[in-house]
Amino acid sequence: MIDFLKQHQPLIAWLLPIVVTFAGVWLGSRVQAGGGVAQAKAAKEAAETAATATLQAVREQADHAASAAHAAALREQRISAATNLIRADRAFGRVLHTMFREPDTGASTPAYDELLHAWGVVQLVAPLSLTTASTRVLNAAQNVQGLARQRGEAYRLHMQLTNVRAWMPEYEDARRAMEALDAFRAAYEADTADMVEVHDAASAALGRLPGLSTPQVAALLGDCREPEIGPLLDQCWREHDEAMKEFLSCARTVLGIND
Repeated sequence: MIDFLKQHQPLIAWLLPIVVTFAGVWLGSRVQAGGGVAQAKAAKEAAETAATATLQAVREQADHAASAAHAAALREQRISAATNLIRADRAFGRVLHTMFREPDTGASTPAYDELLHAWGVVQLVAPLSLTTASTRVLNAAQNVQGLARQRGEAYRLHMQLTNVRAWMPEYEDARRAMEALDAFRAAYEADTADMVEVHDAASAALGRLPGLSTPQVAALLGDCREPEIGPLLDQCWREHDEAMKEFLSCARTVLGIND
């Protein structure tokens, strides 16, 4: 081996720098390649982290936008529902007032159906406080409606008799009829022994009024068996007004409307 080295010493001396240089280059490239892989891996991980963070931010922004859009849409639905209930209730109230002045021409049914529909929408989109308040409005309107249907005709006839003036030909008959009705109401409330006679006297007095039909006479006599409608009607309207005020107050609170 030593002899070989001695014999080829010039060749080895020429090759050795080349081999050393090649080894250095090769080793450097390997080290550089390893560093590049690590750097690339780190860059990939950083990119993935940034992408994940960006995607999360986009998702959060989208969720926030969706929540805001939902809240805005729900608020608009609640405004529309509350507005429609108020409108339908006022329209129904006008019909009910008319029913105490003139016979129902059929307008009460569609007006009530509209109110009932508006109430149903409130039940769907509003929170409990507002649905409860809307139910109170509906119930109060139904109470007035019950009076109008059951006693509206007698109320109208009673007002007609009350409004007969002294210069009118039927004044004396109307006055006697009103007195007879008042007497019958008092006898009925007191349950006196002569209640039947008082009833017959009132019926005869009403019969002398040519403008009254038999069903109308019966309506006036039957109404005497009920409490005075005037105070009762005032109470019903007052309860309705209070219910509507409560509904408006609840609606303002739900919608975030502050003075």
